[in-house]
Amino acid sequence: MASEGAKRMERLFSAIGMDMERHSTPIPAMPLFTSGIQEPPLLQGITIPALYAASYECVVLRSILNHLNVETFRKGWGWKAKFVVKCRSCDVEYQQQLESCSACGGEIRKPDKEQLEYADIVLNEDNRMMQGFIEVLREVEMDLNIVDDAYIILTKEYFIDPSSKKPVFYRVKEVTRADPIFMRIVADKRGIRGGRQYTSLVDRSFRTSDKDDKCPKTGMDVVPIHYMNLAGVGAGQVYTDDEVIHLSKWSPSKLYGRSPIATMWRQVNTLIAMDNYVYSAYQKRRMPRGVMVIKSSNLETVERTARNIQEHLERDPNYIPTVGVETESGRGGLEYVRMMDTLEELQYIPIKDDIRQRIAAFFGVSNVFMNDVGGGGLNNEGMQIVVSNRSVAFSQSIYNKLLFPALMAAFSISEWTLTLSPHEEEDEIMLLRRDEMAIRNMMQMKQAGFEATLRDGMDDVDLKFDFSEPDPAQVAAAQQAAAAQQGGGQQGGGGGPVQTSMEQLEVTPEMLFKRTKFEFDPPKTSHGQNVIPSALVTTSGNGLPALRTTGVPQRNSRNSGGASPKHIKRHDHEDRRSQKEGDSRDLKSSAEKIVDKKIKDAEERSG
Repeated sequence: MASEGAKRMERLFSAIGMDMERHSTPIPAMPLFTSGIQEPPLLQGITIPALYAASYECVVLRSILNHLNVETFRKGWGWKAKFVVKCRSCDVEYQQQLESCSACGGEIRKPDKEQLEYADIVLNEDNRMMQGFIEVLREVEMDLNIVDDAYIILTKEYFIDPSSKKPVFYRVKEVTRADPIFMRIVADKRGIRGGRQYTSLVDRSFRTSDKDDKCPKTGMDVVPIHYMNLAGVGAGQVYTDDEVIHLSKWSPSKLYGRSPIATMWRQVNTLIAMDNYVYSAYQKRRMPRGVMVIKSSNLETVERTARNIQEHLERDPNYIPTVGVETESGRGGLEYVRMMDTLEELQYIPIKDDIRQRIAAFFGVSNVFMNDVGGGGLNNEGMQIVVSNRSVAFSQSIYNKLLFPALMAAFSISEWTLTLSPHEEEDEIMLLRRDEMAIRNMMQMKQAGFEATLRDGMDDVDLKFDFSEPDPAQVAAAQQAAAAQQGGGQQGGGGGPVQTSMEQLEVTPEMLFKRTKFEFDPPKTSHGQNVIPSALVTTSGNGLPALRTTGVPQRNSRNSGGASPKHIKRHDHEDRRSQKEGDSRDLKSSAEKIVDKKIKDAEERSG
């Protein structure tokens, strides 16, 4: 089923090579294939009905398959747009909101919701078997896990033009599931489907091997047969290529898949035999646990004694029998012969657990989902849940990537697609966290002076940004603007600065406590010394602080090779149990020290 892009490329290459000869590489032939109806491979003669019977009879296997089935479709399905906006002129699709097309400048539009009207009605209604769409998908999931072949039948209604005898259009009436036991693929020896038998869209009873034949009843052209249902009356039912969707999950090939149950056939039948053994052992017609053997030459006395004991036991279950046997030699013996072993001796539980874990490991279902938390722990159970979630995600990808695109092509839906909702809410939270980290990285890159542009990818699963260095001309312009703004701020304030002298002012504590900024104090900033010029381009006007260079080391930083800094005075020979600290720290700046000295001098002059 070719996509729109593949058809467009085929038309392009056909136009390019119109006057040229075209030759293709030969397709490898498979000698195992026979031309016509292909039969599915049978491993060791195991038939498809036997696979279904074993899967539904083994309680362990059915528990595993049921868990996968329930978790895959637990949260239902929904519609998802393939793009955010699309150009009306050049049909370019964008994954972000735009005002106009960036390619041609044309008008853009949102996805057309009218494409969903008919498909939404069909998929939300039950088919003629009173099955909903989710119920059909659950049947398909069981087919994939048991046989590895699933078939979806699209029941179509064709509208034929009476004059040209050609179908003008069609509509999908319902979606049903076909039984893999009876479905067969029609192909040639190379494995290419179709091309061996042909039929008419109106009269499916007409069969021919000539592609140029006409339908004798309607006169219509014949179409190739790709699938056949052998369960029909007579020669069966035939279907064309776009009327059947065939899927394989575990071992996809040219034709049929390979059943995973056939691979585990011995393990599954061992579990069934073990259950039958326990079932028969606890029934009334079970094998006797043992046989009492009495060695005696007088068998009549032994038989009479046994009948007498049996009669007493029927009347009184608490009767204790007393047996005495006489022999000619005076010697006798009593021996108990055991006929069956106990379950502990047969190691019933360990063997069953080992087989169960082997089957569950293949399907990716952990023990915690089968109510088995023995030998676990929080970490172990968490890893089991992660493994099972990955298996369910793989099952959902079969539908999201294979089945639903083919179904949307049948409904002629090109701007929307079906998707199964993630079975775990944690998956949605992880997507949000990923977007949050991408935005944080984008802001840091903008602070460093890089231009950030949201990437317009093929989907909107996560946010991705493209980064580029700014133009040198933009950096120079931003520097001039910043310098002009800084100069204007210093010049403003009404009338300019007032020139004063410290000697002409009366020194008061109130004036000194203003902590006037002195010239020898270095400028202090929280981000560093100087602003990075390239960062002004991306941070001006958006509220983001521009990155600065690393600040100069403080004068009081410890660089004396182990000696205490000047602002720390050690108190040696102090008792360790004393309440006094081992040192005293003077954290005042130079400006504060000058102010304190002037206050002290003023107090001394005033007496």
